Amino acid sequence: MPPLQKLSPALLLTSVFIAHSNPVLADHGSLGFGIGTASPIITQPGITLPANMWAAGIITQFSSFDRASDDKLLALKNSGNEDVHSVDTFLQPSVFIANGITDDLTFGIKIPYVLRSGVRSPAENSVTTLGDANGFGDISMFGQYRFFHSADNLNHAALTIGLKTPTGETTIKTQQGDVFEAHHQPGSGSWNPSAGVSFTRVMGSFSFDTNVLYTVATEGTQATDLGDNFGYNFAFSYAFGAPARNAFFSASNNAPWTAVLELNGEWQDYQKAAGLQDPNSGGHTVFISPGLRYAGGKHWNTALSVGAPIVTELNGYQTPPDYRITYRFVVAF
Repeated sequence: MPPLQKLSPALLLTSVFIAHSNPVLADHGSLGFGIGTASPIITQPGITLPANMWAAGIITQFSSFDRASDDKLLALKNSGNEDVHSVDTFLQPSVFIANGITDDLTFGIKIPYVLRSGVRSPAENSVTTLGDANGFGDISMFGQYRFFHSADNLNHAALTIGLKTPTGETTIKTQQGDVFEAHHQPGSGSWNPSAGVSFTRVMGSFSFDTNVLYTVATEGTQATDLGDNFGYNFAFSYAFGAPARNAFFSASNNAPWTAVLELNGEWQDYQKAAGLQDPNSGGHTVFISPGLRYAGGKHWNTALSVGAPIVTELNGYQTPPDYRITYRFVVAF
């Protein structure tokens, strides 16, 4: 790894702790977690922070869903679907900080706030508006170890291990004064470990990044297991005006604009409450997510990604996603 002063700010400033939420159903966040010291906005690259460098900032995910009508919710309930609901939007801003312990080892922590709006559920002969379920989510910690990089610094591979802690709010109440069900709470009440690998390959102005991450869900609030999660991502990036990683050894930013195209896939297991499986939970989704990253100075970076679902294979009935927006702002010091 070259000395810190020779590393490109355009790359170092992209270090970000991706949002990690409770992705049990279609109307939950689903970005996984990790860092990114290269071009992708959601995919976790195999590059770690250099020793003694800190990166901090905010990353925000907004998801809009296909709101179910009252008639549809009542029809679902009358057909035997007891636990169905509709959600309008999901918003999760998170603050994070990460540090390069060594050139090959990075540690980070993230604190999310969850805002879930328009939760509705069918009752006897009408649909009840339960309201918004907002509050602090579970704090996540992670470590990324780069176990391989080629002599020319064009290939990188890393192992990521993470842990979501039961620190979020789990007693948020509906407009009627009842406690929201576990899958609507901002926190899970469970310890959820994660492990995965990531890889980066540089090809001139282009780069390729990919990662996989598996999260084990344990029993948390209301005796509920929100379901294991497996995420996989692929990203192709193009740096305008300069090779994507040649600036990695430069003292100036030669390629401020980077275009990114990502495929973000996720499989979610069924939710279980008190040992009983929820048929309206879990499934498989894939988003195509074009985005743009801009490094406007030596110590800051911003990026925006807009995702649309191209695969939506959900178990039972869950509010299907319309689109997803991811924004981040990062500073390095």
